[in-house]
Amino acid sequence: MIAGLLAGLLLSPKLWMSTRLYPLTPVWALIPTFAPPIDRVVFFSLIALLALVGIAPRRVFVVAAFVLLTVLALQDQSRWQPWFYQYTVMLLAIVLAAQKRDSDALNTCGLIVAATYLWSGFAKLNPNFMREAFPFLLSPFVGALPAPVRWIALHSAYSVPFIECGLGIGLLYRRSRGAAVYLAIAMHVFILLAIGPLGSKFNSVVWPWNLAMIAFLLVIFLYRSDPPTPRDIVWGTGFAFQKVVLLLFGVMPVFNTVNLWDHYLSSALYSGNRDQGTVYVSDAVFDRLPDLIEDHVYESGPDRSALDISDWSLDELNVPSYPEIRIYKNVAAHICAYSPEGAGIELVIDGKLALLNGKNKLVYHCQDLPRIIKK
Repeated sequence: MIAGLLAGLLLSPKLWMSTRLYPLTPVWALIPTFAPPIDRVVFFSLIALLALVGIAPRRVFVVAAFVLLTVLALQDQSRWQPWFYQYTVMLLAIVLAAQKRDSDALNTCGLIVAATYLWSGFAKLNPNFMREAFPFLLSPFVGALPAPVRWIALHSAYSVPFIECGLGIGLLYRRSRGAAVYLAIAMHVFILLAIGPLGSKFNSVVWPWNLAMIAFLLVIFLYRSDPPTPRDIVWGTGFAFQKVVLLLFGVMPVFNTVNLWDHYLSSALYSGNRDQGTVYVSDAVFDRLPDLIEDHVYESGPDRSALDISDWSLDELNVPSYPEIRIYKNVAAHICAYSPEGAGIELVIDGKLALLNGKNKLVYHCQDLPRIIKK
């Protein structure tokens, strides 16, 4: 876990800095951010603390690392990437279980892993995964295949959500656990081949997360002297924090289906179904944008160009944009600062499919946004 978290941090250094163009979105507007060079000092202090935890896992180092992770998460919601959320809660489970039994921490982490597969599969039950996300994953492999084989491969997308949900359930039971572990490992190997150095070379920050998930499967579920029962994993034997994890990872993701819980906190990465935000700017505003932002703007009509927010985030921070309306509104508010009167700028959000309040198109102008930060 520590190696995975370190790798994720080192692959996305600008995400953890205050000195960047892509705006920070704090949990509360009054939360101060670390000014340079303090932001770099904090980042490298966190790296050092996590390295110490890996070498000498003393409680004081783990607590200090968790405190820094929490402060950084409060300063910018874009840092709530799925891997960061998972690692941080696992770290807290280890801290809180330190005075109890090792099995409490293992079972709580096992609950996180099983719930991640379950809800990740559930999130893929949408037409966008079948039409866009899965074909993208297959794109490095299917080009040279004969047409009939390619058709079969692409249409296997319909089985993926059920297989992944099955992995989460299969990990709970001793009889199915071995098969679930090996099938999950095969899935992670496929993902690494698809988006890794041999595939599309996409979103490198999640490459170590896939390797970490393989390690979790082996350590938590396969190579244990005390194989856990379903009750041990889901409910535990008196470790109160395990009930909190059950709420966060097992229950709360259901509210993502009605837009009442965040997409990334619901294990929905690569589901193909997320809120999409685009900022449209006039030519006059485009001419005022910094070069780094201009690189992610494309023409979409006369005197109208589109800024791809996710592209900008991936390029500058090496993580996808956090796909929530409040984040897109904050990004657009910063862009509004490049227009003296706030004219010539429009934020359009294409809502995801959801049981309630889904698939809406929302349009905001500068006067509709929470605040405009002057440059």
